[in-house]
Amino acid sequence: MNLKLLSCVSVLLCSFVSLAEPAKPETVELFLKVTDAAATIDYAYAQLDQMSEQMVRAQLKDGKDDPLVQKHLRELNQLVRSELSWQQLEQPMSALYASIFTEDELQGIIAFYQSPAGQKMVKRQPELIQASMAMMQELSMQLMPKIKQLVEKQSQERIEQSQKK
Repeated sequence: MNLKLLSCVSVLLCSFVSLAEPAKPETVELFLKVTDAAATIDYAYAQLDQMSEQMVRAQLKDGKDDPLVQKHLRELNQLVRSELSWQQLEQPMSALYASIFTEDELQGIIAFYQSPAGQKMVKRQPELIQASMAMMQELSMQLMPKIKQLVEKQSQERIEQSQKK
């Protein structure tokens, strides 16, 4: 008897979940607009440009002054921007949001982003991204000695194992 009741409840719950209306394309479009997604992508690319230049500077002492290195860096940045432009990303991002959020959920999220607090979040997002990237870069640099040590240990283990064979 309990199994029948549990089965009925499960079927009912599943049917209620499936009744949730998927997000409409126009709702997703509004969400991307109020969150200023295109500008966020542009800002991320500007940050990526700076990080690329810093990496080149760190790797090549004279890389910043080498015209060929600068040319290659510009070509790389341009390739990334053209292949991952907002025009390329907008449709897949829209589909992604529509697949994850229901219409009601996205309407609630939009309401937040249209509020003063949500608009402040949108306006401060570039600052947050920049600070997050700087923090991650610093933490990564602190992690590098440990990674190097682990890779050396693993390399030594592979050498020892191959010598045993």
